[in-house]
Amino acid sequence: MDDKQTSAILGLKRELKTTREKLRQLNFQDHRWRRVAQTLRKLAGLDEDKFRNLLQAEHLPFE
Repeated sequence: MDDKQTSAILGLKRELKTTREKLRQLNFQDHRWRRVAQTLRKLAGLDEDKFRNLLQAEHLPFE
C-alpha cells in the first residue's frame, strides 16, 4: 500500500469516527426532545390518540 492509499484509509476512518459521534449526539438529542414532547403532552392533557393525531398532522413519527 502506498502513502496515498494509506492517507485515504486514515481519512475514511476519521470520517467514520466523526459520523458515529454525530449519530450519538443526534440520538441523545432525539431522546431529549421526545421527553419534552411527552411532558408537553401531559401538560396539555392530551391522551395518546389525540397526541398521535397531532404528530401525524405535523408529519412526525410516533413510537
